[in-house]
Amino acid sequence: MTFDEEWARLQAAAQDELNATHPNSEGGAGDGADYAVSEGELRPVHEVAAGLADELDRNGYLAHNPTHVAGIFLRTPGLETGYALIEVADRWQSQADALRSACGRIAGHVDETVRTHGATEQETLADLGSASAPASNPAIDALDGGPSWHEAR
Repeated sequence: MTFDEEWARLQAAAQDELNATHPNSEGGAGDGADYAVSEGELRPVHEVAAGLADELDRNGYLAHNPTHVAGIFLRTPGLETGYALIEVADRWQSQADALRSACGRIAGHVDETVRTHGATEQETLADLGSASAPASNPAIDALDGGPSWHEAR
């Protein structure tokens, strides 16, 4: 398969996935809510991310010290096994650290999203409820020769 064929296949798959996400939506402004967050939908993401971070804290580093010590004992002239084991142990630790950190960030972002979204939603609804039609501007109304939009209602 050529790059262009693969790229076209991936684009089609992405479009299918997008269509499946919003099956009854034509897109564009004014067709309903564009942004919805539910704690019920986000809570499982938080639980998995926090659980993985905790599991890495408990079990992710158990093999580091024994592997590192074995690597030290296997460092003999002419053999690279010991050095390779030390590199594997160090790489594992750095990757486990990165994954644990990323999981912690995900869990934190989900918490922050859930916490702030409710307040933001309430504030937006209050602002929309207290909004009024814009004041008429005779100079602008005179440009098209007709009444302003709120006078026509």
